[in-house]
Amino acid sequence: MEKKSSRIGSIKGSLPTLRVGMCTTDNRDHWRKYHLPEPVFGPAIAAVLEGLSAFPGEVEIHVISITQKPLSAPPQLATNIFYHSLVVPKLGWLRTAYQGCIRAVRSKVKALHLDLVHGEGTERDCALEAVFSGRPNLLTLHGNMRGVARATHARPFSYYWFQSWLEVWALRRTRLVFCNSSYTEDWVRPLNHNVRRLPNAVRKSFFLDYHPPRAALGEGLRFLVIGLISPYKQPLEILRMLHQWRMRGAPAFSCLWVGLFSGDKNYTKRFSQEMASAEAAGWARYQPAMNEDELREAMDGSDVLLHIPKEEAFGLVVAEAMLRGMHIVAGKTGGIADFHEIYPGIQLVSPNSPEDWMSALSGLGRNRPRRIPRESWVATRFHPEEIARRHLEAYRTLVPAS
Repeated sequence: MEKKSSRIGSIKGSLPTLRVGMCTTDNRDHWRKYHLPEPVFGPAIAAVLEGLSAFPGEVEIHVISITQKPLSAPPQLATNIFYHSLVVPKLGWLRTAYQGCIRAVRSKVKALHLDLVHGEGTERDCALEAVFSGRPNLLTLHGNMRGVARATHARPFSYYWFQSWLEVWALRRTRLVFCNSSYTEDWVRPLNHNVRRLPNAVRKSFFLDYHPPRAALGEGLRFLVIGLISPYKQPLEILRMLHQWRMRGAPAFSCLWVGLFSGDKNYTKRFSQEMASAEAAGWARYQPAMNEDELREAMDGSDVLLHIPKEEAFGLVVAEAMLRGMHIVAGKTGGIADFHEIYPGIQLVSPNSPEDWMSALSGLGRNRPRRIPRESWVATRFHPEEIARRHLEAYRTLVPAS
């Protein structure tokens, strides 16, 4: 079990408590699962909130999420973290460049007397809400929408095309940008010189000691693929590569895919058809989603993470797999290259060459590889409290001491 660590750092001194608005997506709205009783945030957001909850008295976080239907939620998520769900009709979203969302957040920020507003991501409405909040603001770039638009060959006026245009607009107007990789920083600097390199935080449970589950003690390599079932994440291409490798006489293996379907119906239909055949053959399995504990257990029960997207700003699933000591075969894409500099168990492959992927897998041998010890690299760089401390340092630069 993880020991209760002392706080990684403190910057308060005699400074007053900061009141920060954090604009982020409640995935209950994104997934249309309005019946769930509590907010569901992306793993990077959930992790940084874990870290910020360790600094009561230094910062007060007001999480603000826009939804299209009313959602139930506790008003307080931690001692110093509060939640506000604001309903905006569909007309106030993308078709009007999020004007309804912007106005709702601006009004809430004024009512709460916030010192600062932090927009989490440019994938939807959050960045524009921060920029137009009327308060000092900063953004975190979780994914590069311009990169995604390029990787998906987005047509003019499509979703990714429009979001990439809004991303440029927002980045030029915010005070500070957190960039989660050197790749993201290269994308941002031409638009905004005030950037800070700050990796995404990883949830605390991934720092727990590794304990192999009984199900992991069988024969054969166990692969794991995690990510959206979408063309630019390439889960179908990985499925086809493994099938081909199997036909060439590969050592015994099995593979689990975890990920929700994207909006590309043709791609997901082909994936479903070929996955059904692989499942019938007994070497593959698909599961749409997992909670945090299930995901950690799936990593502990697997040997190798396969993560070969065409576009990746950071690769949070790679960082999570590193903390579980997994071997990783990953695409030489975007921010993933940063992990190769610090983690001894990762192999980078061309995202466009299945032959390269098979060669990397063949190099693993027939026996299940040993886990990579954390002592061989500095894992604390991704700890939620360390990332939260660096958030607070940046916040203080944007809000003058009174």
